[in-house]
Amino acid sequence: MKGVIPTGKIVDWLGRMFRPPRAGLYDVSAYRDGTVGEKAALDAFALFSVVHLISGLIAGCEFRVFDNGKELHGAEWTALNVRPNRNQNAAAWKRELTARLLLSGESLCVELPDGQRILAESFSKTEDTLHGDLFTDVQRADAALSGQYRMADVLYLQSPVNARAAWLQQIMMQYERLMTSAAKRFQKAGGEKGILKVSAVAQGRAEFEEQFKKLQTEYFRSYFDSANAVLPLFDGYEYIPQSSGGSAGTYTNDLTSLKTLADEAVSRAAQVFGIPPSYIRGDAAGIRDSQAAMMTNCIRPLAAMISAELTGKLFTPQEAADGCCITVDTSCILHHDLIADSAGIDKLTGSGWTINEIRRALGTHASDDPECNVRFLTKNYGTIADALEGGEGNADTERLEHGVSGAV
Repeated sequence: MKGVIPTGKIVDWLGRMFRPPRAGLYDVSAYRDGTVGEKAALDAFALFSVVHLISGLIAGCEFRVFDNGKELHGAEWTALNVRPNRNQNAAAWKRELTARLLLSGESLCVELPDGQRILAESFSKTEDTLHGDLFTDVQRADAALSGQYRMADVLYLQSPVNARAAWLQQIMMQYERLMTSAAKRFQKAGGEKGILKVSAVAQGRAEFEEQFKKLQTEYFRSYFDSANAVLPLFDGYEYIPQSSGGSAGTYTNDLTSLKTLADEAVSRAAQVFGIPPSYIRGDAAGIRDSQAAMMTNCIRPLAAMISAELTGKLFTPQEAADGCCITVDTSCILHHDLIADSAGIDKLTGSGWTINEIRRALGTHASDDPECNVRFLTKNYGTIADALEGGEGNADTERLEHGVSGAV
């Protein structure tokens, strides 16, 4: 008979009608865009921050070429300091050379028949103690360089960075866990929370499950994502906005925690590569000491490695013994204040440094004036033999003759 509800349906309806209200929380974040990721890539951020700094400093250094002790500015100097290949200038080439060394622990450069120096993006290495390691399958972008390259024919830099990277990765995992926790607190402080009251009558309707799902997936999503919105509710539903649990101070503290964790992660990565944390953070206090520590522990050892590889591969042992070499000049890294350094410059000039040597140390070009290559020595400086020729009665001479260095 039409209009008669079957007994089974009545029991189901009554069961839904008098069923206790659902308890628990409904997380609608899965239906919202722009949520904070569970994993903050601190390892990549910290590592690339440090590598970017170091490779940039090396890229700004001049690769100086010497032949029998005399500095040259010929084809080799041009290839190293102007354009090593058609697609890269020297600054980009030096930066990539250094970055590959720091990131992967090795960097390979091969020279083509036309003189171009190409940095390999991938290659295979076969160790050969007697004849030198062998490099094959050298790849750069869309070009595969056929043939085999012996160690003596390539520029190859290797650093024990893999061990440091493995250690750094373990440290970064700890920071990532802390960062995830801080990110959740930050998201909670700025999120939207509320209480949804559902009456027993609404739960008893046959379409309750469908309505409830639509409310979660569509209505609340639009409501939370919109700056101005109206939330439509079905009969029997009541939404009451609640405080997110975080005051403005809490919100600021969580943001500060995220920044502090990121700074700490970068500081640990800097220490792995020999960079003082205060330098990577840009602290003004003690900047001179930080610069000196950075140069001693990181930049100069790296520059010495590159200099030794270039000299050993581009010159024979006899040529190197005769004064042929390539050096990475790190003196241009630090800024020099001419006024503040003027007293030191005067002392260098009076103790035998030429003006051109000083100009180069200050990061400027040498002068063509021949007088700038003349060495000066003040009368305050001299050899022991010159002092002994001062004549009888000279107090300084007498002290030197009797082997006394102090005052009489």
